[in-house]
Amino acid sequence: MFKDKTALLFVLTAFVTGLCGAFFYPLSSLFIVEALGAEPMMLSVYMVIAIVSSVIVSQLIARQSDRNWQRKTILIVSLSCYLVTVMSFIFVRDYWTAVAVATVFGSVSGASFGQLFALGREYGDRYVKDSTTFLSTMRAGIAIAWVFGPPAAFMLKASYGFGAAFSVSAAVVSFAILVIIKYLPSSVVTKETKVGQSDQPVPMSGGISAMIVLYCVIVVCTFAANNLYITSMPLYLSQELKVDPSWLGLLFGAAAAFEIPVMLSAGKMAEKFGAIKVMTLGVAIGCVFYLVMMFNTSFSAMLVAQLLNGFYIGVCATLGMVVLQDMMRDRLGTASTLFSSMMNIAMLVASLSVGFVGELFNYYSTLYVSLVSSLIAFALLVLFSIKSSQAQSKPIEASSTAS
Repeated sequence: MFKDKTALLFVLTAFVTGLCGAFFYPLSSLFIVEALGAEPMMLSVYMVIAIVSSVIVSQLIARQSDRNWQRKTILIVSLSCYLVTVMSFIFVRDYWTAVAVATVFGSVSGASFGQLFALGREYGDRYVKDSTTFLSTMRAGIAIAWVFGPPAAFMLKASYGFGAAFSVSAAVVSFAILVIIKYLPSSVVTKETKVGQSDQPVPMSGGISAMIVLYCVIVVCTFAANNLYITSMPLYLSQELKVDPSWLGLLFGAAAAFEIPVMLSAGKMAEKFGAIKVMTLGVAIGCVFYLVMMFNTSFSAMLVAQLLNGFYIGVCATLGMVVLQDMMRDRLGTASTLFSSMMNIAMLVASLSVGFVGELFNYYSTLYVSLVSSLIAFALLVLFSIKSSQAQSKPIEASSTAS
């Protein structure tokens, strides 16, 4: 894989696009509150509109990409819309204008993640020996960008204001667009193949569709638990445990550092044991992680627990999309975008839950919610694994009976 220049460019593109988001999204909510003077409810409205519009538009685009639209063209257009969004936030000082920009341009930019990984999967299946490891490396590229992107963005904001951080994001996405235009392949799957796939009827109920719905619920439960933990932990540590503020950076940094080697090795683990089994183990370890965090308040115990968290998220973030792509091989754009959409929905669920649980109980109680959500994901993954095994055994039984 590392001798293939195009494969390396895919990894570079994933890293650069991840860096764009790392410089913009962590600051966007703070920008809405501080620069635009939005109340907490107005921030929630902004987040709901931005996420829902992105999910709807990106899924519509993904459906067309699996039929006759070029993925590279979609990727360029979506990143161009992201560039417009970021550039607008440098100058916008009105709340409803920001909402309009996020709805019109931000929703289109949401298609970039799914199209990049769909194009990467098509290239990996055709030209790379182990496409799962290739996709894992691409995903690790985004994770690496998020390790140092947000701290750098907050330092820029503290020193020079929001405009400086958003300007860096705009410069990075401009570089990404140029790399994609010049180096990435326009298409890996031929037009005839796409047309043939689009003419095939798509089952709307039962069979694979029911499995896809079940798997989507698993993804939402898994990442809602993690996003709720990420959102509530700063509040839990600062307002309830009253600990040193440096704890948070060290804990999150350790988790991110542990995630990266897991992501890089997830492909090999999936090849040896099966992606679903590795994911089930990851979610089970996630349940143990939340239990450790619930019953320990010492820094050393929380720091060691990040090993569990790193494995949990590293496996699920990497293999989660691969499993969905395997289920929808004829609709890779839809599969990749659907995974991204489920992660956005999980983020929305977590954002709404933290205020609700924190208001009724306390921020410590969010750990119970994360534990329950991960337990539900584990139980559903076991069910999903059983049903997958049954579905795979039926064709074998039918062929043996026929012979």
